[in-house]
Amino acid sequence: MLSEKELIRYKHPIAVPGMGVNLQEKLKSARILVIGAGGLGSPVIQYLSAAGAGVIGIADYGVILEEDLHRQPLYQMQDLRKHKAKMAASRLFALNPWNKHYPFLLQIRPDNVEQVISGFDIVIDCSQHRSTHLVVNDACVLLGKPFVTGEVHNWIAWWGGFNMGPDAATYRCNELMIDDFRNFDAGAMGATHGATALLMVNEIIKYLAGVPGLAGKLHTFNYLHQKFVVTDLSVNAAGIAEVKARGLLSADGYGLELVPDVED
Repeated sequence: MLSEKELIRYKHPIAVPGMGVNLQEKLKSARILVIGAGGLGSPVIQYLSAAGAGVIGIADYGVILEEDLHRQPLYQMQDLRKHKAKMAASRLFALNPWNKHYPFLLQIRPDNVEQVISGFDIVIDCSQHRSTHLVVNDACVLLGKPFVTGEVHNWIAWWGGFNMGPDAATYRCNELMIDDFRNFDAGAMGATHGATALLMVNEIIKYLAGVPGLAGKLHTFNYLHQKFVVTDLSVNAAGIAEVKARGLLSADGYGLELVPDVED
């Protein structure tokens, strides 16, 4: 239940038609894990926290670098070389003390992913890293967790809602289609990361409210030409069955380069 102070805090979103107190309470009860607190992840967690998501896990083993601040305005100059996950949790508590923000200073990998995601209702992978997407996808399939992920490459962004229901479309089912929206040329725009994060959060809030639009859909946006396309995801039943039968691969099987554990 929302407290009197929370009802005051969220009075404007509560007043939006179709939202109301019930949705705000759903947000408060949500347990959301965000993997990656960088250019895409930091605005995702900012707006989830501001919206009232009750529990937000933040998994990131990296540190804050000055050349990344143009797309990570959650952080400040005095935060340089500090751990992103810890600083994000601190900043979010200052933004919204009614929520719980838990930092995980670790790399998501096959030997820890199931333990990390097991306590959350929905997993959002903002690592923008294919091998990590595959690790998290397979773990979400095995544990029945809804999975949202996306990337931003130069002017092109994509994000989708995977594994949202029994035998629903997974990231692995749609890799070939997603590859068409990848561009690995150098460079990263801050505004495109922020805009994509806000669109993702909006769809996640709608999903929690039971509004169609995220589950089973791939959203792509060409910011240079203002071209927005939504495509139905496909289901590969044989591929899903294979993941369920074999379980997780090794780090080498995912092409995942392991990094040393973070020294706090």
